[in-house]
Amino acid sequence: MITMRLILPPTDRTQLFGTRATRTIEQRSTGELAAHTLMRRAGEAVARLALALAPHARCVWIAAGPGNNGGDGLEAAAQLQQRGKQVRVTLAADLNQLPGDASDALARAQAAGVTIDAAGWPELDPQDIAIDALLGIGASRAPQGPLAALVAHLNALPCAVLAVDLPSGLNADTGQATGDCCVVAQHTLSLLTLKPGLFTGAGRDHAGTVWLDTLGVHADDDAPDAWLAGRQDLEAMPPRRRHAQHKGSFGDVAVIGGAPGMTGAALLAARAAHAAGAGRVFVNALDKGAMTHDLLRPELMFR
Repeated sequence: MITMRLILPPTDRTQLFGTRATRTIEQRSTGELAAHTLMRRAGEAVARLALALAPHARCVWIAAGPGNNGGDGLEAAAQLQQRGKQVRVTLAADLNQLPGDASDALARAQAAGVTIDAAGWPELDPQDIAIDALLGIGASRAPQGPLAALVAHLNALPCAVLAVDLPSGLNADTGQATGDCCVVAQHTLSLLTLKPGLFTGAGRDHAGTVWLDTLGVHADDDAPDAWLAGRQDLEAMPPRRRHAQHKGSFGDVAVIGGAPGMTGAALLAARAAHAAGAGRVFVNALDKGAMTHDLLRPELMFR
């Protein structure tokens, strides 16, 4: 069963789940499935997308952190190694403090023959690919120390960067960086749920092309925090205008603003309102001597 899909441009309306809702879905699914199932599915999804994005990669480098996001990266490393790729992992974590699923993924990566280092990174060429598995939705502060150094190196690479779940250092709910250090990825594979922060704030600048893999888990009965509009939302918009209608049929907008020296703001707002479909747009400029008409949009009515 294919569960991965490209998100933008959106064809269907898609649910967005924040950190709390995602945690709830994750905990419920973990209790219903055999041990380590979700992480193994996540690692397989990351490995499949990495192979599709960089089929000719000589080397795959995975920067893994101390939590389950790092575990997803370790599981992907094991599966990429089994598929014949040269994989190196930089694991910025205390091996004795890894969560249970991540410890299992580490053992599988080691058994597969993956090279795992505590620091450093390989030299990568443009056809290679790097995987950001440093921090996930549980991160509450900016990357620091070794994690910050890895983020900086990821951002300086000549090859594509694939972020696991979300770019490290990005807030999953707001789309804002948690500090000055945040991964800028070319691709992001959101796992289990689609996070609002990938589409709000600075999220789009950091996430690149967004993919979703639900890992075989259905969250249709869960209340989403938001929706990403799809094609059906556009089709549900008001029907096309009839020829016999006139500008008085489509509503009025009054723009009040434009203090002396700042009339441009009011003018831009009025132009945008007219372009969006308002029938009549009135401009009430606070600078009385500024202008009486707009040469580019003579339809605007100044009062």
